[in-house]
Amino acid sequence: MRVHTQLVMKSVKTVSFCYKPTAQTREVLETFRMMVNHAIQIALEEKVKGRLNLRNRIYREFRQRYEVHSNYPYSVAEVAWSIIKKHNRWHRKPSAERLIMKLDNESYSLNYSIICLPFRMGEPRIFIPLHYGDWQRSFLMDATLKRGSVTMTESTIIIAFSKETTVVEPLMKVGIDLNEKSVVLSDGARYDLSKVGRLHTEYGVRRRGFYARHPVDQRLKRKFCKDSREKVRVRQFLHLVSKKITEGAKAKRQAIILEELKGIRYVHERGNGESRGRRRRISQWPFGLLQQQIAYKAAWAGVPVEFVDASNTSKECSHCGYLNKGLKMTEREWRCPSCGVTLDRDLNAADNIERRGTIPCLAVVRSGAQGG
Repeated sequence: MRVHTQLVMKSVKTVSFCYKPTAQTREVLETFRMMVNHAIQIALEEKVKGRLNLRNRIYREFRQRYEVHSNYPYSVAEVAWSIIKKHNRWHRKPSAERLIMKLDNESYSLNYSIICLPFRMGEPRIFIPLHYGDWQRSFLMDATLKRGSVTMTESTIIIAFSKETTVVEPLMKVGIDLNEKSVVLSDGARYDLSKVGRLHTEYGVRRRGFYARHPVDQRLKRKFCKDSREKVRVRQFLHLVSKKITEGAKAKRQAIILEELKGIRYVHERGNGESRGRRRRISQWPFGLLQQQIAYKAAWAGVPVEFVDASNTSKECSHCGYLNKGLKMTEREWRCPSCGVTLDRDLNAADNIERRGTIPCLAVVRSGAQGG
């Protein structure tokens, strides 16, 4: 008798709550930022290698100097080291600019909608009421969810919730090709993304108009740098698209195959023959954000996800494997010189992405995109 074992994995989802800032919460954030910059300075001057070494170096000194609870030096070291690694990658001087704090799950308590945070030694804890809607309430009421780290900004508290999810045993795979104007699935489904470009254009025109009328107004420049309305609208639209994709994959018992996109903005730099407008649109397009949303929503729903090599997915014939090296970006359809099949550029790429997936499936997929 064959025994079927179910694969269980840990899935994580972050939930944002608004809160009313106070002088006390701002003091906490400013102190944390000061500690992070101090830790970065120590790491650079003393050439400390590794997050754990940095934590051991600052633990006693920071507890005495800043009079904070023992959890803070651990979180400060983690945030400081992540900033150092990120800025080293971009060859910039590391520095914490934003008011943001991160603590692990043992550093706070959550009593329904009131979060309790430690701060100074010998002082009472800080109680912060959270503002929430129906969606956030569902996470607060679910006793099966485990709480993870908490991230605090000037007006938002983000809590990570996790659960053990049973992975759906897929019947087939579905490849997903992302481009500037649409998401194309290998099963034929398409999702229009032209709204993202329109939003970027709309807010870009507004910014240029303000800059033309007020060329030296630094206040406006700071406002537009921090204005998140455009980002919120784009993120919300992509949430709806990613939700439809993951719900469809779960209903059809499909494993999601995504292409591993890296260095897109380097490919579309000045001098590659593309127009300035297209380069701007590509640099603003949140490819990684949409993939991230699909991946974590799929994990939460128990849908398996795999990332595969993205090279030549549009140029390789999904029927015979012929590589059309001369295919131009403007060609949306092309005829394979080897087998004579006429291919839609995006659908062909989605088929190739699906074919490169190695997740085992119970059923045989279509002949044009069979693999793994």
